[in-house]
Amino acid sequence: MEQIIDRIVNSLCTSEDYKKEHSRIYKIHKYWARKPWYIVEKYISKYSSPGDVVMDPFCGSGSTGLESIINGRNFIGQDLNPTALQVTKGTLMHDINFDSLMADFDRIQSECKTQIMNLYVTSEKCDNCKENLYFKYINIGPKYVGKLSGGIYCDTCKSKTVKRQLNEEELKKMNSYNSINIDKWIPETPFPKKFYKDRFSYKGILTVSDMYTKRNLYALSLLYDSVHKSLPENIELLMLAFTNTVLHVSKLKGENVRPLGVNNYWIPDDYIEENVWFRFEDRAAIVFNAKRQQLKREKEKEKLGLKYGNYEIKKKSALESMGRECVDYFFTDPPYGDAIQYSELSYVWNAWLKTPYETEEEVIINPVQNKGSLEFQRLLSVSLDNIYEALKEKGHFTLCFQNKSFDIWQAVIEHCKKIGFKLLDISIYDTYGSPFNKSWANFSPKSDIYVTFVKDKDRIPEFYNKVEDISGIIKEVAQYMESKQIPNDNNRLYDLVISYLIWAMYHNENKIDIKGFNIKKFVKLAEEVLSV
Repeated sequence: MEQIIDRIVNSLCTSEDYKKEHSRIYKIHKYWARKPWYIVEKYISKYSSPGDVVMDPFCGSGSTGLESIINGRNFIGQDLNPTALQVTKGTLMHDINFDSLMADFDRIQSECKTQIMNLYVTSEKCDNCKENLYFKYINIGPKYVGKLSGGIYCDTCKSKTVKRQLNEEELKKMNSYNSINIDKWIPETPFPKKFYKDRFSYKGILTVSDMYTKRNLYALSLLYDSVHKSLPENIELLMLAFTNTVLHVSKLKGENVRPLGVNNYWIPDDYIEENVWFRFEDRAAIVFNAKRQQLKREKEKEKLGLKYGNYEIKKKSALESMGRECVDYFFTDPPYGDAIQYSELSYVWNAWLKTPYETEEEVIINPVQNKGSLEFQRLLSVSLDNIYEALKEKGHFTLCFQNKSFDIWQAVIEHCKKIGFKLLDISIYDTYGSPFNKSWANFSPKSDIYVTFVKDKDRIPEFYNKVEDISGIIKEVAQYMESKQIPNDNNRLYDLVISYLIWAMYHNENKIDIKGFNIKKFVKLAEEVLSV
């Protein structure tokens, strides 16, 4: 075991030498499970060469795609989620006419800003510049009945936001917006009768439009209409800013609640009605700054002799054939069972995009879709079959899979072994920092584990036959850490145990019994081992 743990420890990375300003490129839009770009770049550089084809069949937000093309590789990305495709396309765009883009934004500002800002104007003037003060947000809900309050600020002086109650004139104006006429398109898309994680329908939310106050829905309709008058090449980026606005200005936001912060559509009793123009302007600035930073990075790469690769983005399921021996390297981060319900959580975005998520082939655990753990394993296995078929001989495949259900881990590892993948490397990346403490209260793993396979018919794996169990593995790893003077914090012990367990799942011909093993069980066993 010591030699195996040595290999895993040598692959454990707690810090990276990278330019933090480049991280701004990937803040272009909210999306889940985005892996640090510098880690993705490291893998692409290690397992592929300039001119190679890199593929991600669950392309998500496009991190793999951008790191591929910016490092001179060609990229194929696919996903079923229209929002994922929108974010990926926006992330990969690089030949941008900034003068044209800013001209379209200025036009939108000219058409919409005054009209939208007047929806939130207060009865006060700024003491400094004498211009109107505006509400940045208004608190609504049982807590504020009879005493509605909001944050006011000066858009000219960009003053500090001050919270105060609305006066009678402002309350009267606010109530008048309940009957405002919306004459432009809005998404009156009905929510499905059943959501796996439904925390909104009991509040009378039946359509996407119900997620908004009438005032904010009217403001969004103006923005949406104006954005779509832009040049076609600019709509993609401007719609990124728009869709990254629509959740923040919905009823999903509270003073201490971020939209989707709990991975479902939970509407707090006391929510915020946020100024739509303020949020859109902020999101647009994020997009523009990200693209400028991307251009800067492109020039840095050109000095190293690297030119942008080509890319192709497809709306396609991983259950469909990806071709035969046509990809040099796969890097992917598939769905985590039922942890993130992509189709449900993207429902509002996709409604504004006028593009439904076709969930029949979504690789997920979702009882509403009649997809349990076994069906998820089957769908993921089909995806792995297609990856193997499309990968060239001697090509590599890196899988980042953070499912906390260990029986699914075992199914994945055993299937990769069955179809011919050879396990090459297990690496741990601590992207959150290591909390050196002995408390197991509320323990939650914070590292990413990347497993790399190779498609090599000539490579002969080193199998062994040894009786092992979870408790014994934890004990041996803990003893190893003590002998090597490795600080025995909770996350490090967990990372090494799980990494060894993955290695043993593949190489140990004596199958390890992991039935009923979960994080809670791990904590209990670890406490027993460490207390001896």
